[in-house]
Amino acid sequence: MHVAILIGHFPPGSFGGAEIQAEGWAKRLSDRHRVTVITRRDPPGQSEREERDGFTVVRLPVSKLPLWRTFSDIAAIGRAVGALNPRPDVLLCFQTFVSGLAGVRAGKRLGIPAIVWIRGEAEYRLGDSRVNALVSPRVWCGARGVLVQSEQNRVDLLHELERHAPARVVAVRERLGVIGNGLDLPAGTLPPGTRVLSVGRLIADKGMDVVIDAARAAALPLVIAGDGPERAALEARAAGADCRFEGFASRDRLDTLYREASVAVLAARRGEGLPNVLLEAMAYARPVVATPCAGTRDLLVDGVNGLVIPPDDPAALTAALRRLGGDATFAAALGAEARRTAERFAWSAVRPQLEAALARWSAR
Repeated sequence: MHVAILIGHFPPGSFGGAEIQAEGWAKRLSDRHRVTVITRRDPPGQSEREERDGFTVVRLPVSKLPLWRTFSDIAAIGRAVGALNPRPDVLLCFQTFVSGLAGVRAGKRLGIPAIVWIRGEAEYRLGDSRVNALVSPRVWCGARGVLVQSEQNRVDLLHELERHAPARVVAVRERLGVIGNGLDLPAGTLPPGTRVLSVGRLIADKGMDVVIDAARAAALPLVIAGDGPERAALEARAAGADCRFEGFASRDRLDTLYREASVAVLAARRGEGLPNVLLEAMAYARPVVATPCAGTRDLLVDGVNGLVIPPDDPAALTAALRRLGGDATFAAALGAEARRTAERFAWSAVRPQLEAALARWSAR
């Protein structure tokens, strides 16, 4: 089968969970299938085409005009898909906008089925955006299949449709599936580290300001891995605290940071699908503290394999960190159960689910 993966950005680069997952799937699917990734050339110095890890990457130019960029991207993706030889059997589109929209349009024109893989809550919060409310349900109905990362995401998406686009509910429900993230599982026993760790883009939705305030109040050293537009403000907020900003961390560096961590925190306000960084920390048997975003509610049982706290609540996070820091036995028990949860998401466990979806929804 020829699988074309469409995604706005693709490693290498300082990107998030969707991009990491797309790269992971490209590597693994390429051992049995022909895989072509169509993405942006961002930064512009990247090569137009490269072969690596058994798959092909085609990078498209990015318009410098913001208002024109969307139309330019859609047209360029359509041309790139049409130029592929042999023609893809299926388009696997990461995110609804722009890849899903472009993939569905190109697929209809060329007779290629498209699968849209929703990667976070923001994509289906239809009440937050008139554009989403107008465009996204049409994209999902035009796709051969729609995937979300967890059962709670599926429930929430259908609820949003019932509120904002009820005529689309039946059509989306009948093509909606759930496949979680794939995960590399580190081997061996990992003694606990000494620092609080939070990984993610430095944007307001990630709640890093809450993490800084809570770690300071709990008198615990903190490491923040990630970069983004909020970095300068967050560094100013952390002045005087034992807080180290790592910036963008490579996979090897993240391995070291997870091993050095005593606890991992995800204080996201919104926008998560199935948080990759949470799964990664759990794979290292680290106790985790997280807010109840959609995917988190499927992943964590409070007090069993992690602690769940309200968003925007530094006091609750401080209490959770103090509880874990003061009870090593409890922290170890949470970490051990977290590892058992993470094992359900090993690549070998989730790959058969995607293979089945590709076989069901592809042109073959």
